Amino acid sequence: MSEELVTIAGTTRVPGGKSQARKMRRDGIIPAVILAKSGNTNLTIDPKWLHKANKAEGKIFNLTLEGKTHKVRIQELQLDPVKRVALHVDLIVV
Repeated sequence: MSEELVTIAGTTRVPGGKSQARKMRRDGIIPAVILAKSGNTNLTIDPKWLHKANKAEGKIFNLTLEGKTHKVRIQELQLDPVKRVALHVDLIVV
């Protein structure tokens, strides 16, 4: 069974620490990182689409970033222990 992958649009961001991440979460955006041997890329993702990708088999989805599409997998998803909302996600290129 071949299931079509969810496509999520991401935007790059400048790493800024705790206060910047809190502002993003307050605005409804999730900070994320693509982990790669060539270097890590910081980005932001819409939580609505991330929820759909997390439910997909293998947690694999397409990520559109700066006009390029990458097939990525969720390596780690950090959730708030009380509210059960995403706080941060680590992605790996497949």
